[in-house]
Amino acid sequence: MTPPADSDTQRIPVRYWIWLFGAAVSLLGDLTITFAIGWSASKHGGSVAGLILLLAAAPRAALLLVGGAVGDRFGAPRVLLLSCTAMFLVTGALVPATLAAGEPIWLLVCLALVVGVIDAFFLPSSRAMPRLLVPPQQVPRALASFQVTGVVFAVTGTAVGGILVTWSGLTAAAAFDAITFAIMIVVLLVLRTSTAAAPPPSQAGIFKSIGEGLRIAFGKPLTRALLITMTLAAGLLMPMDSLVLPLLARHHEWDAKTAGLVIATRSLGVGVVSVRILVRGAFQRPGIVAMLGLFGAAIGYVGLSIVDSIPLTIAAAIISGIGVGAFTGHVLPLLMNSVDRGYQSRLQSVIVLCQSLALVVMNPLLGWISDQSVGITGVCLGIGVAVALIGTVALTRQVIRTATVS
Repeated sequence: MTPPADSDTQRIPVRYWIWLFGAAVSLLGDLTITFAIGWSASKHGGSVAGLILLLAAAPRAALLLVGGAVGDRFGAPRVLLLSCTAMFLVTGALVPATLAAGEPIWLLVCLALVVGVIDAFFLPSSRAMPRLLVPPQQVPRALASFQVTGVVFAVTGTAVGGILVTWSGLTAAAAFDAITFAIMIVVLLVLRTSTAAAPPPSQAGIFKSIGEGLRIAFGKPLTRALLITMTLAAGLLMPMDSLVLPLLARHHEWDAKTAGLVIATRSLGVGVVSVRILVRGAFQRPGIVAMLGLFGAAIGYVGLSIVDSIPLTIAAAIISGIGVGAFTGHVLPLLMNSVDRGYQSRLQSVIVLCQSLALVVMNPLLGWISDQSVGITGVCLGIGVAVALIGTVALTRQVIRTATVS
């Protein structure tokens, strides 16, 4: 593997760092509220927790393509600002709601549905921003910088989430999330006066624009192969923080602070890979490195199914994080650079849609299986084996093995 080209290590524009600050702060709030919702739902059992997470993923999946088309038509920054404002209002209203009603299932269901709708517009525009703010050659390093920053905030976010939930449940987490979204709103308002050049807005109708986005996303062999692989992997890897680890913590009879610590330290593994990409750029064969990352994630999951002490569980979680970091840190830049800037929101909507559809199926399925005789440890073992198989099959595709970032 060769070192990155000079273009990989040029200075990233200041406007990107401004956006990164706001995105990282809002991520801190997101992780806190996500942990709080997952923990509140998990006390009702795996099936209920899986159902609530399904209700968050379903409206998101149904509206994502619309959200991507709206982002390309009206501009990702504008749609992102409106979405953040909506999340600020929702989380702000959640504080008095939980104080008055507590944390009943019906409130968790309503919250999941509303957040799912907002996410359908928030996620495509948010994920399109790095590609709109930096040149193509700098996308791997830009995404790596976000992951590195995200690791720091993830470690603190889930730890803060555990502390806040222990202190005042979902109420405290909602108040904290509202504050972080307020900061993100200010950042986006500042960016409106920056010199960032936006791509020409799409003039096509919404449905025609959606069709164009789907054609671009699935019309290229590399993009199609990566989307299929990411969809299969997402259904197994993404439930870890919100479903698998909270259920595993309850299986071991750990408290919320311990569960938050395990989830936070998993992000350290992601950070190891992200720092390497940030400092030296992407590997010459990112497709191969990404699929090898799936094997690392598989080893971590198998470890979670075997160990029962907190230190060994943390070690297994970190190993899985290294694998996930290698996978996402190389697949996402490949996908971003595979289409023009004017299609970024629509591409991101397809990516998130694929992930959401996987979660719609896998969250309730994994939650139901965990309530059966195999338990949550059996779920972890099965996920490890399945992820390794996905990586093996993906490596047989030449278009993945020969893919490059530029």
